[in-house]
Amino acid sequence: MKKLILLVTMAMFIGFAGNETFAQKKENKVVCFKSNMDCADCEKTVTEYLKFEKGVKDLKVDHASNTILVEYKDGKNSDEKLAAAIEKKGYKADKITQKEYEEIVAHAQGHGHEHNHEVHKERE
Repeated sequence: MKKLILLVTMAMFIGFAGNETFAQKKENKVVCFKSNMDCADCEKTVTEYLKFEKGVKDLKVDHASNTILVEYKDGKNSDEKLAAAIEKKGYKADKITQKEYEEIVAHAQGHGHEHNHEVHKERE
């Protein structure tokens, strides 16, 4: 009887350990969109709406660059569903690459070009 209990306990432990390993294999995905937000209120609307979408782990919504970056759990959501959610609120959701996203954001922040950021001291 003790052997049977021990075997059942071990089988359950191995079964649960296997499920945990499977769950850990699911990775987060990142999708980027170009949008048409006009102001900070638009940015807030999109942010508040998307943060409750299934599987969303992180968001970067910026009206100045009209970009949206969403990190979500693979298997819980999809690029298409997130785009549809953005469009449901009345905004564009044109999918772009992460490289395009970074370039657009850098340009919007005024750093789309190379120059020296040091403050030049006046000569005495």
